[in-house]
Amino acid sequence: MTDRSGEPLGVRAMPEVLAVDGPNEPTLEFLRSVEVTTIAEIGIYRGLTSVQIAEYLDGRGELHLFDFEDLVADVSGRLKAAGHDNVVVHGNSRKLLDSYNWSLMKLLRESAEPVFDYVFLDGAHTWAVDGFAFFLIDRLLKVGGYLDLDDYGWSLGQSPTMNPDVFPMTGELHTDEQIGERQVALVVDLLVRRDPRYEQVVGNRIFRKASA
Repeated sequence: MTDRSGEPLGVRAMPEVLAVDGPNEPTLEFLRSVEVTTIAEIGIYRGLTSVQIAEYLDGRGELHLFDFEDLVADVSGRLKAAGHDNVVVHGNSRKLLDSYNWSLMKLLRESAEPVFDYVFLDGAHTWAVDGFAFFLIDRLLKVGGYLDLDDYGWSLGQSPTMNPDVFPMTGELHTDEQIGERQVALVVDLLVRRDPRYEQVVGNRIFRKASA
């Protein structure tokens, strides 16, 4: 089975550029205001934010990177070459139904207690992936820890790289309703905000897990 461009749908074929090519300044600004030592970055692209987080940690704790195997290998290699030895990688394949959720499951299986002080989720931006990711992250996030969800207002249809006119597979995998919907906002509004254990600390973006 292939998409309109002839790409096999059994393998994840993604456009080269998925996001703004620069470090995520709102995340970095907030990190500088708190003391956290075990951080997960889910969705790393070229690792520009990863570099800044590693410098923030300055050898303390651990930085866990979740993304495609080739991306985490490249970014972690560069970080370790720069002297950041506290990097832990969690790579997934580009198979269509594989994602960082499988990596989160494996970490959950290995961990008797919550692991993370801070989770920055900047991955698929879809309800199908990130709705479930929230529940996995919640099991791995310590009480008092922070969940940071990027791109509240984003949609597939408005994305310069993921809209179906530019990236035809989007039209193969999603309905018109899903393409037009702000799916990160769905995760924030329907799951995180409605959970009484979470309190908002940065509007539509960063939430603190106040209780177990």
